[in-house]
Amino acid sequence: MVSMGILLFFSVNSAREIINRRDLEKEIRGLEEQISGLSGRNQELGGLIDYFKTNDFVEEVARTKLNLKKEGEKIIIVPEEKERSGQPGDQEFVAVLQEQIKHDYQPNPVKWWNYFFQNQTLNN
Repeated sequence: MVSMGILLFFSVNSAREIINRRDLEKEIRGLEEQISGLSGRNQELGGLIDYFKTNDFVEEVARTKLNLKKEGEKIIIVPEEKERSGQPGDQEFVAVLQEQIKHDYQPNPVKWWNYFFQNQTLNN
């Protein structure tokens, strides 16, 4: 009976140790995966840092943010639509366009009437 109690005691302790070992192995695997993910991210950031140190990056920043150019290079600046609207002659163009739109506007029934009946008189 005493030997049975000792056997039961060691069995329970062994089972606890096995469960603890499994939990530790799971945690170790999770941490290893996290380490590999962080290593990959670290390599990406290292590559990005290397790119920031290159002349290509410096040239790109100089062109886009500082509006600089290389020697002998020609730059053409195309103004945006809102910048061009204030030019002289634009108001006249807009007025002519609006007049043409007013003149060309006809309700759909009138357009259909003209399409069917004016084409017949032209064909006869």
